[in-house]
Amino acid sequence: MPIYKKKLHWVAVMAVISIIAAYGCQRQEVQEIPLEQQPMQDVPMPQVPSTVMIPDEIAGKWKGIVLEVVDKTSGNSTDITVNIGDTTSLGDTGLTIYVEAFLPHFTMAGDVFTSSSAELVNPAARTKITDAQGNELFYGWLFSLYPDTHPLEHPTYRIVLKDYVAAK
Repeated sequence: MPIYKKKLHWVAVMAVISIIAAYGCQRQEVQEIPLEQQPMQDVPMPQVPSTVMIPDEIAGKWKGIVLEVVDKTSGNSTDITVNIGDTTSLGDTGLTIYVEAFLPHFTMAGDVFTSSSAELVNPAARTKITDAQGNELFYGWLFSLYPDTHPLEHPTYRIVLKDYVAAK
């Protein structure tokens, strides 16, 4: 093939590739549908365990927990010790706490909250916090290592699982 035909062939191939690329890369219009107009899908929520199982090796090993109550406006904090199974007021906050359970190695196993060992690997306390009128503000787990995971949402106070009290 003569040289000018090779160049012409090369130019033709490049032109075809350029045309294909130009058409293939064009942005297509996407019509956005407002969220309220989108069809709802029935997506089942995963089941959250509700049963707390305290293994025999842990039962009786822990007496209570120490909570740090922080006043967000002043920055002052107070430590309050609460025995497991007891209800107590959190100082002059107007809040009351019930400590249902303490798990030193918090684990979700199937449909049960439990502790994988007696070691302090992932300490957590299941608590219920109410206001002065008895309204439930929080019912869930406070995590020592992860205090910002599912915390009490309160405008003035922050409650942190600070320490644990071993049984004697």
